[in-house]
Amino acid sequence: MPRSLSFAVQQFDGALALLTVTGEIDFTTAPELRDRALELSRQGNLHLILDLAPVAFCDSSGLNALIGILRCTKETGGSLALAAVPDRLARLLDLTGVSRLLPAHADAAAAMSAHGAAHGAAADPPSGRHLRAVAAPQDGP
Repeated sequence: MPRSLSFAVQQFDGALALLTVTGEIDFTTAPELRDRALELSRQGNLHLILDLAPVAFCDSSGLNALIGILRCTKETGGSLALAAVPDRLARLLDLTGVSRLLPAHADAAAAMSAHGAAHGAAADPPSGRHLRAVAAPQDGP
């Protein structure tokens, strides 16, 4: 059975996007995550929060994608934060030392609050500019 990810995007005032990721992040789907996050960054969302609450699994390929997204957001003057990191991924982030570079929060609301505090802005509700769910294409078996 082919694996895929789906994404829901909320864009907020102040160049911030919340990307909710659903599915399993592994060797076959990690490039989808990286591409979607970097597309948001190219669209002017310098600051990204990835809500991983609906992620059932993430392996080292997913970790590599997160590191790549972090590097690219930093290069453009932006930031990356994680929300609701699954336990197994949290352990992987800790063991590799990536947790020192990549802030993780209990949930999306906490990540929004921390972003607002760090950037001198309130964590406002969605601007209404965009709110959409995007399903990633599925490959054949």
